[in-house]
Amino acid sequence: MFCIKIVVLLLCFLAIHARLGEDVDDIIADAVQLSYQDPQRRFGTRNETTMPRTGNRFAFLQKQLEEEDRLARAGYKYLCLIKNLVNVSGRSNRDLERNNEFQTSFRKQLCDKVIPLCQEYEHSRFRSATGVCNNLFHPTWGKALQAHARYLLPVYDDGYNSPRERNRNGGKLPSPREISNKVFEGGANTPTDSKHNLILFAFGQFLDHDLTFTPIAIGSNGKPLDCCGADKSDPECIAIDIPANDNRFRNRTCMDLSRSIPAPFDEGCSIGYREQVNRISSFIDAGMIYGDSKLFHENLNGRVGTLRTSKGDLLPPGGACEISQPEDFCQLGGDERVNEVPSLSGLHVIFLRFHNILAKALKRKTHQTSQEVFLETKKIMGAIIQQITYGEYLPILLGGTTRAILDLNLQPTGFWDRYDPFVNPTVKNVIATAALRYGHSQIPPELGYMTRKFATSRVFKTEDVLMDPHMVVTKNGKNIPDLTRFLLATPSRKVDREVENAVRNELFRDMNGVTFDLMSFNIQRGRDHGLQAYNAWRKWCNLPVALSFTELYDHNYDSRMRLEQAYEDVDDIDVFVGGITETPRDDALVGPLFECLLGNQFRDLKFGDRYWYEKSGTEGFSIGQLNEIRKLTLSKIICDALNLNKIQRNSFFLPGLSNPLVTCSSLPSLDFSEWGDAAAPPQYH
Repeated sequence: MFCIKIVVLLLCFLAIHARLGEDVDDIIADAVQLSYQDPQRRFGTRNETTMPRTGNRFAFLQKQLEEEDRLARAGYKYLCLIKNLVNVSGRSNRDLERNNEFQTSFRKQLCDKVIPLCQEYEHSRFRSATGVCNNLFHPTWGKALQAHARYLLPVYDDGYNSPRERNRNGGKLPSPREISNKVFEGGANTPTDSKHNLILFAFGQFLDHDLTFTPIAIGSNGKPLDCCGADKSDPECIAIDIPANDNRFRNRTCMDLSRSIPAPFDEGCSIGYREQVNRISSFIDAGMIYGDSKLFHENLNGRVGTLRTSKGDLLPPGGACEISQPEDFCQLGGDERVNEVPSLSGLHVIFLRFHNILAKALKRKTHQTSQEVFLETKKIMGAIIQQITYGEYLPILLGGTTRAILDLNLQPTGFWDRYDPFVNPTVKNVIATAALRYGHSQIPPELGYMTRKFATSRVFKTEDVLMDPHMVVTKNGKNIPDLTRFLLATPSRKVDREVENAVRNELFRDMNGVTFDLMSFNIQRGRDHGLQAYNAWRKWCNLPVALSFTELYDHNYDSRMRLEQAYEDVDDIDVFVGGITETPRDDALVGPLFECLLGNQFRDLKFGDRYWYEKSGTEGFSIGQLNEIRKLTLSKIICDALNLNKIQRNSFFLPGLSNPLVTCSSLPSLDFSEWGDAAAPPQYH
């Protein structure tokens, strides 16, 4: 009997070996032929402006656009090919990835990557709208409509595509909603930040929308997938199971969610795995103000280099939102998410107005054409966003030691010339899908208005104003100063495990009263993207790895107990959950893991940007211009845009003895005498 088993095993081995011994080119060719026989996913025409009255309305904003169809088709075809290659070759996807012979043949037969020519960008003073050719050696690094990069390989259940759903012991990971209930449920009053205000939260979201936007799959009818209904069997559905004992969603068993659209690994030139698309450029380039294509720039461009406005010096009408008053309108910004929440919309108006203030001043000082004024102003605004981010925002988000080690501090004088063309600035998947979402813990239970005497005049529940522009556009924008004062004087929520009911239970309520849970979305999105678990990222950051729940030393007792109740094994903890529940160090806003991940990403964005604003040469500014830009603070921008009289010196901190109110006229302004007519004619593509 033993001999018979040996013979059977030997025959099986020889059969597999015979297939593996075939010409690698033929194996890949066979897989290609099989892929052409498989039905391809179809996309229908779609309405891209009218917000639906029911269902997951945020999915409407995130759904793939027609310009992303080509990428999605390539992604689905690529995954089909990888599936067939695994089956035909008899090897695992990971084995194929590591096999040089297969990789060489795959590239030779299938790679049709077109590398953009960058000669016209080599000496351009202005970055391209899409981010292409920022890096002259790697032209697509940081470009819009490219795959997110990765710090760690993904862990898909099938090795290349299926979401991470298995736990360490081979069972099923707990439902994201179950984890949300056990870990993120807050008390009646979630803890507030004693130092920082809601402008900090609002700017974090504003900045996030300059860096990343991941589109999600649609159905063949061009509409968002109904993953709890008619489309529940669609392979692009990753609906979230709702526990039977859920206190909020008692009559529902499912929360609708679809997968992020796929992109081929290495643009389809290597054997790999499912990647996800970033709709916008990765660079800190003020793309949320201007958009990430030349066509969108032109759409927003007004007269004499200004941006288009509507009555009241507001954003122009357009985009998608939920109108609650007949006289209101949806706003159009450089980013589709402009109407998500009034705090974000208010900042969009502030920076729109400040662009126009600068453009008019530049036009008066120079004899440039309207297009030249627009491009120069956009360049200055990009520099201002970089300066606020690294000079005012990151010193709060990250600790001093981390900033010093990663060279994230700004130069007080002179130029900074450490641009490195070998640093990839592309936003990493773990940043877009987990680390940058720390701000979801800062969301307040309400927004409101404050008078000039800082007396609250009216408040609105946060869940009632999501996707509704009323607080901003009503009375032609006359309430924006009151909204901004509320943000300046109201404490932010702490970055911790406690999350407001507004986004954990009441997110994006539709006309039927159906709501969603943002924390569940975050967890499931990380699994969709194949993000490795919390401990793997701790190891990548050279932080101590927990072998048991009691060894989660960067968590307090309450968080450790909740994590142990939610997960079977400490190695199962999702990176978003583990990261956001860590206790921040004394001089950082986030815990050690997110501090490490975010610090590395912001280093990539600085070192990998040929147009970093402190850099000398054609891509930068003169030393005189740079010194003028260095004067500006967010407080001054808010003052000028809203015509305020007083504001605290540091707009991210609550006003008080250490951060007193000052007159707006005492804050330095930009002097355009350093620009004059010496600027070279712009080159723009």
